[in-house]
Amino acid sequence: MSTRRQITAAWAGLCLAGIAATSALNAEPYTDKPVSPVNEPTPTGTYAIDCQEIADDIEQARAEAKREQQEALKPSATPAYQSTVTDWAAPEECADELEDRGLKTR
Repeated sequence: MSTRRQITAAWAGLCLAGIAATSALNAEPYTDKPVSPVNEPTPTGTYAIDCQEIADDIEQARAEAKREQQEALKPSATPAYQSTVTDWAAPEECADELEDRGLKTR
């Protein structure tokens, strides 16, 4: 077999291997059943959400921010240009508790 034919055969083999690899990567994975990710715990039950604790934390943070704002507005206080903004996210299950306390703004 000449060198030219060997090169052509090697090139054709590489092309076929590339086509097979591309096809395998584009194909949908075959699974009989869903596979859970490795090293990730599976939830076994429900978890309790303490809406009162979340509301207490929000109230405490707001009271502290208001106190800091009042201290900054005192004429005898040295000017402090520090501002802290905190964004809270609470579960939807706590919407009623937050609304009852007047903490829901959106």
